Amino acid sequence: MFTSHMSRASLSALAALPAAALLLSTAQPAQAQLTLDGTLRLELAHNEDTSVNTKRFRGSFDGLVWNDMGLQLDIGVGKHEHHESTQPSAALHGYYRVDETLSYGVFLAAEDRRPGNSYFYGAEVAYQGDAFGIEAFAAYRDDIAESTDGGRYGLDVTYALPTAPRWTLLAGGVSDDGAPVEQGFGYLGARYEVRDGIDIGMTAGSTDDGAGIVTALATFTFGRGATFRARDTMELYPGY
Repeated sequence: MFTSHMSRASLSALAALPAAALLLSTAQPAQAQLTLDGTLRLELAHNEDTSVNTKRFRGSFDGLVWNDMGLQLDIGVGKHEHHESTQPSAALHGYYRVDETLSYGVFLAAEDRRPGNSYFYGAEVAYQGDAFGIEAFAAYRDDIAESTDGGRYGLDVTYALPTAPRWTLLAGGVSDDGAPVEQGFGYLGARYEVRDGIDIGMTAGSTDDGAGIVTALATFTFGRGATFRARDTMELYPGY
């Protein structure tokens, strides 16, 4: 009887092995699966002084590729109503995520803009806490097919209102040096979360020569969103 009991136990264990193997085989890919995060954004800007309007669409796609190392790709296209052609741009960020709130990165951006085309080589940092967020970058500008170059520097701050969690206040600024791109822009604004993953917002800003610029934007977020903001001229200088 002891032998018969052991046989039944052995048979039961053998019968359970295929089920265990199936569970392991399905669990492993889930652990290794990469998740894609990012944002899609539509912006409409109006320059109060020149009455010039611009519009821009941008997609940012982001994900960890190895341990805490990640990549973000930005692709955008904008239209300045005084120019017949569109202004495309792209940027690739490589970053290290220290934890859920802090990331350090480097980026290479390229754009077709007026008055010329440029590459930007930069370093960046982003922090996003429960309510407060800050992002800063510095970049070297190399004008393609020209002997000119310069620098670009930016800072953006966000603050989610504790008493109105759907509302987030926005502030920031950017400046460029080195002819022919010597300019600056600062802004204040707010955005409102219509529903999970969808928000609308508005900013009001001023250029270095005192021109007022108003921007309306709609943002669609999937996953945890993009780690960094895009770095091209139409993103940083709406309606300029």
